Amino acid sequence: MEYRQLTEKSPTSILVIKHDSILYANPAFISFSGYKDMEITGKNLIFFVDASDHEEFHTFTRLITGETPRADRGEFRFVTKSGDVRVAILSTMPILWSGEPATLVNLVDISEKQRLEDKIQFDNERRRGIIITVAHELRTPLQPILGYLNLLIQDPQKYGILDDTKKILERCLVSVDRERQIINQMLELSVLESGRLRLSYSTFPLATLVNSVLDTSGYFSKAEITLDIPDTLIITADMDRLFGVFDSLLSNAVNFSKPPREITIFYRPGINDTCHSISVRDNGTGISESAFSSIFEPFQLADATKLSRRYDRIGLSLSITKKIMQMHGGDITVESTLNTGSTFTLHLPKEEQNIP
Repeated sequence: MEYRQLTEKSPTSILVIKHDSILYANPAFISFSGYKDMEITGKNLIFFVDASDHEEFHTFTRLITGETPRADRGEFRFVTKSGDVRVAILSTMPILWSGEPATLVNLVDISEKQRLEDKIQFDNERRRGIIITVAHELRTPLQPILGYLNLLIQDPQKYGILDDTKKILERCLVSVDRERQIINQMLELSVLESGRLRLSYSTFPLATLVNSVLDTSGYFSKAEITLDIPDTLIITADMDRLFGVFDSLLSNAVNFSKPPREITIFYRPGINDTCHSISVRDNGTGISESAFSSIFEPFQLADATKLSRRYDRIGLSLSITKKIMQMHGGDITVESTLNTGSTFTLHLPKEEQNIP
């Protein structure tokens, strides 16, 4: 009687099942299902489960209502008497009912939570679609502008351009190219977030890749670079994506460092020998510990107002880097001291990961 009083006042649906039949349903389940007590008692619980979940539910009930019932947990869709579909989490535990083995079922209605998650996912997909469309529309008119500016700057005499005018055009070219890079980053992040991109794995020397990034972007002329990566170290990853990751980290290290810029790239075996740890350390402005997590979010910069204005950056590169590392089954972490510098570390699994 004490247990019955407790269950009847519970806001959570509670059932007692024996040999697949419902022996007891509390008022919360009656309200959840829309059926009357007499319409519930004696029925198999699968009667209330959506048809598309029947096969999975059969497997679930075999475990919880067998000769030796056991505790378990599952998520299923239920159809109410009015035809509405509701989502609920079931958790079970074996009990004694009238001295015989039975199963107690707790059913938590998460329909509203599921609806909110579905709406968030829909809104995110819609947002990504808008970003991709707008980015493409913005990028299209930039192509001829870049082409004409390059044409004028490369042959100023032919077009009667004076030195002062050429300097103005060069500034315009820098601004337009920066705009193009921002649009490309927006497109890349949207594609990464959509989950449509698949990595293309290959095996290659890590030192060769890092040196290629340093040479291609001219970082040796921008800072004093120390490279501490074994020439014999071979990794397996998406080379093109990892090239972009190192390029972003080194670009940030150069832009946020103070002269004389000193950047160290070094390798350490990861924890339990399951991953590679590759770090990029600078002597820059540093990041406060409170901003460690937010800097990996899109459009976030530590001390955003000052740094975005000073370095012409909008805070997309680290979020792209983190997403690429997560696609590899790894991650990126940061250690930093204000006015001393920061160390960003890539954690890359040693074996190819199949991340959805």
